[in-house]
Amino acid sequence: MNKNIKNNEVILHGECMVFKSELPANAKKMQVKNNFVIVAPSETTGNHHVVDVMPGVEFYEDENGTLFMTNAVDTKIRCVIQSRHAEIVLPAGNTYEFGSQMEYDPFAARLQKVRD
Repeated sequence: MNKNIKNNEVILHGECMVFKSELPANAKKMQVKNNFVIVAPSETTGNHHVVDVMPGVEFYEDENGTLFMTNAVDTKIRCVIQSRHAEIVLPAGNTYEFGSQMEYDPFAARLQKVRD
């Protein structure tokens, strides 16, 4: 799926949330050692949400562990198990912030990350 993302729009890729953002002053560039970066880990199935590493794409992390990406080229977010979710193309020339959806557990009376 390829779409233009509005400034206040949240894109969902499974439990992974993606939205346009600004790079915080305290964000540090990540030294990526793999072919991809996990932008939302899977706690149960191993079906991580990932972005492939390529020229023109840089990843950053702020002091709270929030992950950011700048991209000079169109960039895809995908799942390790590709049949689970369709790829989403994040248009070039933006800064994106990644997070996880939260859900309320009424039995435990608390918010928790949606688990995959």
